[in-house]
Amino acid sequence: MSVQRPTVPVAEADVDLHRFFSQGPRVLRRSWFLATLLGEGVGFLAPALVAAFAFDLHVAALLPLMVMAGAVEGTVLGIAQAVVLRREFLGLSRLPWTAATAVGAAMAWFVGMLPSTFYSTWSDWPPYVTVPIGVLLGLVVLVSIGFAQWTVLRHHVARSRSWVPANAVAWGAGLAVLFGICMPLWREGQPVALTAAIGVLGGLAMALTVAFLTAAWLARLVCPPDGRTSPRPGPTGVPQRDWAALAAPTDDFRVFDPTALEHLPDPVQRWLRHAVTPGAALLTGVETEWNGHIRLAGSWRAFCARQRTSLRDGYLWSARSRVCGLPVLGLERYTHDRGELRWRLPGRLRLTKDVGDNATRSCATRHAAELFATVPVVALAPSVWWEPVDHDHATAHVRLDDEDQAVTVTVDPAGRLRQVEVDRWGTPPRSPFGPYRYGALLGEERRFNGYLVPTEVVAGWHIGTKKWDEGTCLRYRVVRCSFH
Repeated sequence: MSVQRPTVPVAEADVDLHRFFSQGPRVLRRSWFLATLLGEGVGFLAPALVAAFAFDLHVAALLPLMVMAGAVEGTVLGIAQAVVLRREFLGLSRLPWTAATAVGAAMAWFVGMLPSTFYSTWSDWPPYVTVPIGVLLGLVVLVSIGFAQWTVLRHHVARSRSWVPANAVAWGAGLAVLFGICMPLWREGQPVALTAAIGVLGGLAMALTVAFLTAAWLARLVCPPDGRTSPRPGPTGVPQRDWAALAAPTDDFRVFDPTALEHLPDPVQRWLRHAVTPGAALLTGVETEWNGHIRLAGSWRAFCARQRTSLRDGYLWSARSRVCGLPVLGLERYTHDRGELRWRLPGRLRLTKDVGDNATRSCATRHAAELFATVPVVALAPSVWWEPVDHDHATAHVRLDDEDQAVTVTVDPAGRLRQVEVDRWGTPPRSPFGPYRYGALLGEERRFNGYLVPTEVVAGWHIGTKKWDEGTCLRYRVVRCSFH
């Protein structure tokens, strides 16, 4: 039976890691302003020069040239902005952002050039036809870059839909400044160099306007004025219903009482007294974010991942890395008593997938081991019983997928959890499916919601044996952690 949460004080996060990994609103505004100013200022040289030197071409020939120049402008702008976003959002890839910005800019120039290209066609149309069409084309021009960038930004920040109208306002103001400067200065018969210089001047003024307005809104999105960090949307390519279910709050609300540890083995008592603050809520669900290196296809590759774990509902792990320069997405989960492992390219091109009994057995064992490494109060769950080993070791037994999962923990004299290990079903390098020793070495700790959690992890097969170096497959740091 669920118990309503009483209104008692619960320890908040003792360390706000966002300030370590976010640039903060002031630095983000400054970095984005400079990047956008530089990117748009340099990128706009392409359409400005094409317009100056190819002005006398037939409009049908000028259109594709301006569209290509717009794509160059968007590419330069996207590259500059991606440098800033990569520092703010773990896992953001430069290529999608740059490509989206280039496509948006090319579309803006294509639509913007249509009225002049087909002037002879629509010039005789009545105003009640041309005015609505003109308004519609103008809106497309204004939202094209913002909408294209939103398709990437939505995976990294909440409330990202507001990026589209905010960009439309910024580009509308920028275009107004551009035409307000250039139109009075341009004269028919001017030297080409003077025409190009006027265009560059207008482009710089437009870049200043767009950079200032978009910098202010981006900082507001990422770092809201109330001081809280912006909530994260679910990762790409995961079953959203399962992801949402794993965020459900712990049903049975209790608080930690050190006097309730007397029946546990000595190392477990030492560990929980060290890791859990007296009076902290006993929460058995957690969301973590990792950053480190993973061994794929025999090579170490940088990766980032997000994971939600729940004692009751399992876990779901979503990762992003690169193989041969291409982005790849990984998913591993144990939900509804079934396991799944897969890697794929963005879209639907699958590289590997395993959803059979082997995957279920492997994922169930991983779930059991990670519960103790990331959710300390699982040690107190009624479904877990402990077997003492010695002064520094104890074995927890938890039943998953109709199998008893025996997880051995190692606790140092200070009470710090240093190692977890288990017999996991799987395929280490150059080995067939079978049970092999699997585990993790745990390093530096940080405090979240009243819990000290290991944040430096090295995990893999054959822990404690001579084949450990060969079997190691993960090295990462926990950069965000939130219990629920």
